[in-house]
Amino acid sequence: MTAPTHITFAEFIYLLILTTLGVSLNLVNAVVIAVSSLLPDIDTQSSIIGRTFPFISVRLERRFGHRTLTHSIPFILGIAVLTLPLLLCSSSLYACFISGYASHPFLDTMTVNGVRLFYPFSGAKCVFPFEVNNPHKYRIQTGSKGEKMLAALFFVGCIPTSMIAYEGYERFVRTAQQNIEAAVRDYNEFSKDHLVVARVVAHNAITKQPLSETVEIIGAVNPHTLIFKGSDSRLHTMGKEFQADFVVENILCSRGSAALSTLRNIDLRDQLLSQVFTYLDSSGENYLFGDLSTSEKISLPENIRMFTPITGEGRIIKLNYATYNDIRAFDIGHVFITKGILTIKSIFTSAAGKEGRAAVNAFPLPATIARIFFTLEAGESIEFLKQRGDSIRQDEVLARKGVERSYEGQIRLNRDRIEALLSQSRADLSALDLKIENTRLSAGIDSAEYAHNVELSKSHFASEEILESSRLKWEKELLVYKSLIASRVAIQRKSAIEVRKLELQNAQLNAKARSAAIKSEIRSSAEGLIIDIREVPHNEKTEITIIINVLPLPKLPTHPSGISSRLP
Repeated sequence: MTAPTHITFAEFIYLLILTTLGVSLNLVNAVVIAVSSLLPDIDTQSSIIGRTFPFISVRLERRFGHRTLTHSIPFILGIAVLTLPLLLCSSSLYACFISGYASHPFLDTMTVNGVRLFYPFSGAKCVFPFEVNNPHKYRIQTGSKGEKMLAALFFVGCIPTSMIAYEGYERFVRTAQQNIEAAVRDYNEFSKDHLVVARVVAHNAITKQPLSETVEIIGAVNPHTLIFKGSDSRLHTMGKEFQADFVVENILCSRGSAALSTLRNIDLRDQLLSQVFTYLDSSGENYLFGDLSTSEKISLPENIRMFTPITGEGRIIKLNYATYNDIRAFDIGHVFITKGILTIKSIFTSAAGKEGRAAVNAFPLPATIARIFFTLEAGESIEFLKQRGDSIRQDEVLARKGVERSYEGQIRLNRDRIEALLSQSRADLSALDLKIENTRLSAGIDSAEYAHNVELSKSHFASEEILESSRLKWEKELLVYKSLIASRVAIQRKSAIEVRKLELQNAQLNAKARSAAIKSEIRSSAEGLIIDIREVPHNEKTEITIIINVLPLPKLPTHPSGISSRLP
């Protein structure tokens, strides 16, 4: 066999067998197996390797002849042992060298003259295939048209085997199939570290308009549906009929530019949907996924015949390969999210980085949002001092809880008790004063009567018994009078003490009310504009969120040197 035949056969073996067994596919291995496949012909001057090293080929040909020693199995085993140090360096190079060398004598067994494979132990010529009745049947004459056809056959065989070696057998089958299932498998494999593009022939499922172009694949919905970016910059699905926007006739995926994909999970609880922007990485493409609960009912239009990245009904928003532009297009950035985990898939490439920065400049940044969150217990009330649309200053009182009203009721009740006590005291004192006055008058009369009886007694006109009786009556009235005076003083003291107690209670209640009023004040944490006030009942409580559009801080003036100066 000639050199081209040996080289193409060795390369065919390398691509078909060695790469399948784990030998790496590279140019060095291909060169090594090609060169080693020519080495056995160093025993003849007519070969390329023999003409390259004539001082060796002349001596070998004269001493042993062609297709003897260098083509024998014992010599191949000796070469394998001598080149073992190459195995320590690279097992792939060792396998290519030995396989390339061994392929030469095997291919030469197909020639008319055959090969002495067991030389020097046996001079028998080995041929393949062997026909007893006609030994030259199926043999190939060196340099004949048959050999050239065989070399061409090996060369042609290297084309699909090189594809199999490079892409793998599965990829070779997918390339032959060019159907949607094969494309989905290709996407799942390629998208790990590359963008994925596809050459597709399809038609619109509704209008039947043909689609024949190369598109960028964004994701896979299921084993027979892909999502791609159309010429209108919107996302569409393609797959089987009645299951996608476009029905695929044939499709072939391939790797695009190198890319890195990352996934992040963000808790959007108690945030506006527009705040998603603050979590996006502008250096890449960002796609959003997740089911988010909202504080209010929403209803988004949905086209069941076309892929829709954002859907929603009731208090749930569903994102599936959505972008921030989709949120703006659906005008749902103001929606308040009460619960939900958002998954962000970011794809980074150098080109995507430029497009991402351009996209940031294409639409305005959302304003910074501040949130003030608090809870009303059952029975508590709230008084809002500011409403939606009002501008506010930092630390300004926005609302007050109604907890101090209970203190006000107790204070009013104590005041009423004081008034009642004073009224009762005045009534009791008034009645008592009347008794005191009557007793005083009666005591005066009794005193005058006693004095008269004393004078009569001196003239012996009144007995001692009458005198003593009048004296006792006067003293009794006097004791009653003093007792009534003491009772009046006691009533005044008791009333004063009870009023003082109630006044002290009111003083304490006023202090508690002032403290509660301070604690119940809801103050602003930032300066800006109130854009929404949300009240959400939850477990017999009311969760209130005040959302503030924060005004940007003024820039500090700078000196000509560039150093910032402090504001006065």
